[in-house]
Amino acid sequence: MKSGLIPRPLFHREQHNDTKNTKRHKGNCLPLKVAVCFLLVCAALFGSQSARAETEMRKVTGTVVDQSGAPLPRTLVQVWDSEGKLVASTQTNGRGEFLLDLKAGNYTVSAALAGFAPLKDRPLEVTATTAPLSLTLEIPSLKQEIIVTATKTETPLSQIGSSVTVVSGQQLAGEGISTVAEALRRVAGLTLVQSGGLGQVTSLFIRGGGSNYTKVLIDGIPVNEPGGNYNFAYLSTSGIDRIEVVRGPQSALFGSDAIAGVVQIFTRRGTKEGLSPKPSAQVEGGSFATYLYGGGIEGKGDRLDYAVYFSRMDTDNNVLNGSFNDATITGNLGFRPSRKSEIRVVFRSEAGRSGVPGQWAFERPDLDAFYRSRNEAGTLAYTYLANTSWTQRLSYTVNDSRQFSADPIDSGSYVPQYQGRTAPFPFTDFTYQTLNETRRQKLNYQSDLMLPHGHVFTAGGDYERETGTVGDPQLNPLQAIRNNFGGYLQDQWSLANRLFTVAGVRLEHNDSFGFFAAPRLSLAFHVHEPAPKNVWGLTKLKANFGLGIKEPSLIESFSNSPFFRGNPNLRPEKAVSFDAGVEQHFGSGTNVIEVTYFENRFRNQIGFEVTDYTTYAGTFFNIGKTRARGVETVLRADLGRHWEVAGAYTYMDSKVLESTNASDPAFAKGQELLRRPRHSGYLDLRWKPGRWTLGATGIFVGSRVDSDFSSLGITRNKGYSLLDLLASFRVGGGMSLFVAVNNARNVSYMEVLGYPALRANFRVGIRAGF
Repeated sequence: MKSGLIPRPLFHREQHNDTKNTKRHKGNCLPLKVAVCFLLVCAALFGSQSARAETEMRKVTGTVVDQSGAPLPRTLVQVWDSEGKLVASTQTNGRGEFLLDLKAGNYTVSAALAGFAPLKDRPLEVTATTAPLSLTLEIPSLKQEIIVTATKTETPLSQIGSSVTVVSGQQLAGEGISTVAEALRRVAGLTLVQSGGLGQVTSLFIRGGGSNYTKVLIDGIPVNEPGGNYNFAYLSTSGIDRIEVVRGPQSALFGSDAIAGVVQIFTRRGTKEGLSPKPSAQVEGGSFATYLYGGGIEGKGDRLDYAVYFSRMDTDNNVLNGSFNDATITGNLGFRPSRKSEIRVVFRSEAGRSGVPGQWAFERPDLDAFYRSRNEAGTLAYTYLANTSWTQRLSYTVNDSRQFSADPIDSGSYVPQYQGRTAPFPFTDFTYQTLNETRRQKLNYQSDLMLPHGHVFTAGGDYERETGTVGDPQLNPLQAIRNNFGGYLQDQWSLANRLFTVAGVRLEHNDSFGFFAAPRLSLAFHVHEPAPKNVWGLTKLKANFGLGIKEPSLIESFSNSPFFRGNPNLRPEKAVSFDAGVEQHFGSGTNVIEVTYFENRFRNQIGFEVTDYTTYAGTFFNIGKTRARGVETVLRADLGRHWEVAGAYTYMDSKVLESTNASDPAFAKGQELLRRPRHSGYLDLRWKPGRWTLGATGIFVGSRVDSDFSSLGITRNKGYSLLDLLASFRVGGGMSLFVAVNNARNVSYMEVLGYPALRANFRVGIRAGF
């Protein structure tokens, strides 16, 4: 064989074998190709799913609370990515809850609420299983309070532009305050007038408005009589969690009667952990045979909370036929069928009797006249949290009020006399009986929606039915029915967590006066935010503008008496109001100075005019116009070494522009408004070493226009200043003892001409919670 030659047969055989092998290999590669293709497809699908997973938005939920665990609504929550770019921003709802849509990845979270040290740069890793966040804001730089009345939603006080004062239940208990009227005496811009001792007619004036210009609510239940009248004499502090006072027209939210302001009382809810009843009790006794006792139970579980309280007060006051008794029962029950829903039932009853001695500074006391009052209020409310951004509430409320006054015996004629003055003719005591029985039923729906860019939109509607029986129950008394409809819209908006605005309007249709629109605008601006260890705290500018309305009373609209016939064509009484002010906080925030200027103009005020001087028959007309303007100053300070000081001063310039009763010089054109002092205020000093609290409160009320209504010619009531003293000691285990001395200087004065107020008196009490 020659070199380099390959035997052909072998070559062909090898070629043939290679070909066969190649064919066999090609024939078996299909499953491999399919597998490879499958793997490639899976890889592609997995890659696309992974890509989608990386870009898919995930919902991250959480809550913001304070150090005690209480939720903080309207907290600004912001999220920043790893490059420091803001990627999400939202606000917490009324429960302190928030919802964020974020991609998977690493972030930092911040939370800020004026009055608290901000939470910054908290790490957050967003995955498919990210747990709900819990953010806690610590070291509050001022006493942070959550307010409902000013916006009908839970809002921090620092974000509210309205003039608001909150009196806590803890403050009421610590100072031994037993009536709401006593608590309201220490609120700037308010004038409280009581016709004598406890249980006598007690009226409230806000910023120069009439005594029927204040909407009074108990857990959202209107308790005024139709037309705005409300007697604070029977409203005790039993079972009260807090009192919110909002000054200025609030008809944009609450409709008729909220023409000068709103006072809302919130009853206690069960807060003690565990459903087993946690009892409390109180017993007090003092001057003028005064005796008070009461107690309650409360509890709270995961789905149920309850609180029930009662109290009873008896006193003889300081005059014959001046005795007074009052019994209060309060119940508040909440049930949560699910995490998103709540059913709440509230009931409160105030009932009592008081003797009516009359103007016993001018005449002998009437020994048989009396007044009985019963006021029952209840609500059934259902709240549904559709998601963290949308809350709905449906409620039905009812208030039954029965006021009966009588003088069953004619005590004969008398001639009023006072300090050398004698009436020109005798007055006659005459027998009478008058029933004023009314019912207010209201159905309300409200929806609160949190929108992007810091907006909270509120929309709601009311249907209210008012019925009443007024007059002598044995002589065909007036029977009246009035149906009212109202709808309201409100937008709350925050910009950069520094500027907070509230704009709203209510459209009201009333059976008596027809259609009316009431707008409102409120602004709050944080000029300076607090910083840790900085003496200069929060600086807030605020301003408000609003219109208010008040419907006529049932008598003014529907009376069928020929001597004071009702006028069905009466227009609503109206108010135009503006105020502006500044709040400056210092140090830890417990030190604050507030100064607010206000101006109110009231028109279409209803007055009575005689239309037939032969029979002296008359009717009611919109004939009055007044104005009130002034300055409110509030001070609260922690002086150190256990010393605290608080105070308020109100200067008010008021004037009658068009009189509703020109024949009485107290109501003449150009006169100051009746019983609204030009100067008023209080100063409260407390020393709290250890378990002790020692306090002194000075109250000053300047001279004011008044009328004796007894032809004595007295048109001015002199001013007065009082000193109240308090000493309390916390024994421990929830028990405390206190001694309170009111009018310690034994000053002789009258809040209303002819009705002497109580001289020096004291109370000793014990309160215990187990």
